[in-house]
Amino acid sequence: MELDATKLLRDKGLKVTPQRISILRILSRGGHFTGEQVYSLIRKKEPSISISTVYNTLDTLDRSEILNSFEVNGMKWYESKLDSHVNVYCTDSNEVMDIDLDLAPLKKELMRKGLDATKISVIAYSECRKK
Repeated sequence: MELDATKLLRDKGLKVTPQRISILRILSRGGHFTGEQVYSLIRKKEPSISISTVYNTLDTLDRSEILNSFEVNGMKWYESKLDSHVNVYCTDSNEVMDIDLDLAPLKKELMRKGLDATKISVIAYSECRKK
């Protein structure tokens, strides 16, 4: 099923722009991207786009809860996966992968302690190429 970026943006009350559509299409492929990686990919189709436009767009999409972002190892990463999971940073390859886990017990425990977490981001650091 192809991403309907126009509908997604309108549903969130955002202006539909070519830059937003292009960035959403890149991230909807799955995986994790830094702003630099998105910039490099989008320049192939839109060579005049500035890196500040890419970062501003990513931040807008993140604040609108269309994308998810997290920081690891001094870098901000973006992804389109919004459901509960753990992001694993592979220290030996500088890559990030997803592990699907039910984080509901963690949210429940936070609520028991009087905290209503609206977003939970779990990052694990691991060597991923162990033999």
